[in-house]
Amino acid sequence: MKIIKKLERKSENPSSDSPVKIAFLGDSVTHGCFELVNKGEKGYDCVYDMKSVYHSLLKTRIEAVFPNCAVSVINAGISGDTAAKGAERVQRDIISANPDLCVVCYGLNDVLSPDGAKKYIAGLDAVFGQLSAARIDTVFITPNMMCTHKMPELSREDFLARMADDCVRVQTDGTMDSFMSAAAELCDKRAVPVCDCYARWKSLYCHGADVTLLLANYLNHPARHMHRLFAEALFELLFF
Repeated sequence: MKIIKKLERKSENPSSDSPVKIAFLGDSVTHGCFELVNKGEKGYDCVYDMKSVYHSLLKTRIEAVFPNCAVSVINAGISGDTAAKGAERVQRDIISANPDLCVVCYGLNDVLSPDGAKKYIAGLDAVFGQLSAARIDTVFITPNMMCTHKMPELSREDFLARMADDCVRVQTDGTMDSFMSAAAELCDKRAVPVCDCYARWKSLYCHGADVTLLLANYLNHPARHMHRLFAEALFELLFF
């Protein structure tokens, strides 16, 4: 990837090239959402923690290895976003900034959409196509697992209870797995590298981990310590 060569050049001579820029396009997990807060008549809002998001951790990791190469992160995550919506704004939010690398992460909202996998794959394909045309290196990072059972705390609030039921259904009936398989097939066709964090979550689950307890909101937002898994997986993909 071009970003690796750029880091090598700037490590030897910091003034040799323009700043290193990595862009992240995705939904609430990329945005930096963790817990959900009931605001009464105003509905629900998220607790945001930008220092704990996986791309912030990746930036810190890269700068620790290349201490004279500052990394600029473009956070283009939006809570509630889908791949189709990402395709509509990738020109404005990513391509216009001309990053050295774009990391794309979608699936959590798409799998709950009534439009199904066809729209999800079409949206991802449109994102990848635009980034390819702009000659921006791209990585697709698969999302985390969602809850596999409904926590009692969520049963007290109708909206969260319904959302938990929907998340449990698509996570346990094979729907989420099929979405990730379809995305992997598209990435193979597009020659887009895949950082398969979903497979890592599945492995934890298959070894007995209660993945629901690894979610900050008990629905679909990874807890802060689980963002390290994403950061380390991306670091490994880039440098090993």
